[in-house]
Amino acid sequence: MTEAQSGASRGSTGATGPCVAIASYVKRPTLRTDDRLLTAALEAEGIRSQAVVWDDESVDWEGFDGCILRSVSDYHRKFDLFLDWLAKTGDVLPIWNPIDLVAWNADKSHLRELVAAGVPIVPTHWLPRGAEVRLDEVLGARGWEEAVLKPTVGLGAQGLNRVRRAEPGSQEIAERMLDLGGVMVQPFLPTIESHGETSLVFIDGELSHAVRKRPAPGDFRVQPHWGGSVAPVEPAADELEVAAMVLARLAAPALFARVDLVRSAAGEPLLIELELVEPILFLEADPAAAPTLAEALGRRLSDGRPPAIPR
Repeated sequence: MTEAQSGASRGSTGATGPCVAIASYVKRPTLRTDDRLLTAALEAEGIRSQAVVWDDESVDWEGFDGCILRSVSDYHRKFDLFLDWLAKTGDVLPIWNPIDLVAWNADKSHLRELVAAGVPIVPTHWLPRGAEVRLDEVLGARGWEEAVLKPTVGLGAQGLNRVRRAEPGSQEIAERMLDLGGVMVQPFLPTIESHGETSLVFIDGELSHAVRKRPAPGDFRVQPHWGGSVAPVEPAADELEVAAMVLARLAAPALFARVDLVRSAAGEPLLIELELVEPILFLEADPAAAPTLAEALGRRLSDGRPPAIPR
């Protein structure tokens, strides 16, 4: 057991002030940069914190006053277990973001609800797990010569595949992905290479900061672990408008949210991802971001359990 896990098992016993669990996963039992900034800000607010592995059965969750999901980065590989853990642990202590919101967001099919509500998203063709389709026929019907295949449960561009119509191997890639789960088929947008993605970070429903993410030369994935770059940016008015539409559709308030937008060929902002589970929040991009998040978490600890989403 790591020192952090040992401390987590002790919880808040023997010390003053609230103590929160910062949920991570087994390959990252310590904290990433975002979370280290957050722990320092929490300490300044009089809130203690411990890094814990979310599915470590030795953790005494009753020893904490709350839990914030930060880098539970294997949840998509243990999806049913993760949903079960959310429900059970949510009966013991408050979790942020609220567990029903997290469960809704963890499967990208939530985008279907958003587009039905008028949110502009990247055009998407949805394929259920096990579907028997000819990928070239799907792309031909849509008029897409090049596309990106994404698992409906996934993160960090893991499992993404860029394919071309009638290209050898594309059908095999699609079949392999469909054996594992549902698949989203989206047109490849050249603007991702030229313009990148804009990530707008919201804390307590208010814009905190934004960054521009660009892929490495020759790649299309913008995440830093794929070689992508990140730089602070001022979001455009039309990006703020789309982000506001997205947040207005949430069934419960989010402690943190990241809205990822790309530009269409016509220059219109489109939602490509809404991240409510464990997004990198790029707190280092704005010195005020971590203190703002810590203050917002402190208010929730004072208020108690997050409100349930009406069923």
